[in-house]
Amino acid sequence: MDRAQLQHHAKAYGHWILLILQVVGIFLLGSQWGQQFVFLTPVNLTIVAVLFYLASEPTKSEFFYFLPALMGWLIELAGTNTGFPFGEYTYSGILGPGLFGTPFMIGILWWVLIRSAYDICGQFISSDFFKSIITGLAMVGLDILIEPVAIGLNFWQWETPEVPLENYVAWFMCSAVFARVTAGGDTKNPLSYWIWGTMLLFFGALNFVY
Repeated sequence: MDRAQLQHHAKAYGHWILLILQVVGIFLLGSQWGQQFVFLTPVNLTIVAVLFYLASEPTKSEFFYFLPALMGWLIELAGTNTGFPFGEYTYSGILGPGLFGTPFMIGILWWVLIRSAYDICGQFISSDFFKSIITGLAMVGLDILIEPVAIGLNFWQWETPEVPLENYVAWFMCSAVFARVTAGGDTKNPLSYWIWGTMLLFFGALNFVY
């Protein structure tokens, strides 16, 4: 099966796969046996990332298209080893393999979320500056939902009892800057709305549990 066929299938059925994955995830991780299924998280996220990639239209710059993954992983590498800019926190091994305490999957998540958010913004806003600002705000909003769930499932833990304010400030600033710097890699993707819709559904629902 060639790239064109894979892209066709991803566009045609990807949204159903995303929805099913997140709904099943809600029931598994939201149950009393949630800790027994949390090991499936990297599998879920890998499927999400592959579907998103396959459904993407060609981009003018492959380098800038994928750059958010590297930038996201490097800023998380700095965060986990220095406490800057997010605050003091550590990852468990649940999100899969990594280096220096930083899972590679976290960089992939930065890539999926920034690319999809920027794509959605581009359908309503023409200015790269304002698209980047809205992307940053969207990332902060999602992180507010992610934190209680991630802590409850032990994806990562903070050194302080509460999530520090600088985490949210840094999420906004880094997301906005990354989106602006990598604007040259922007491309259309029919799964962008579904990425954000299913993520909000997943973490929103699990917030009632965790």
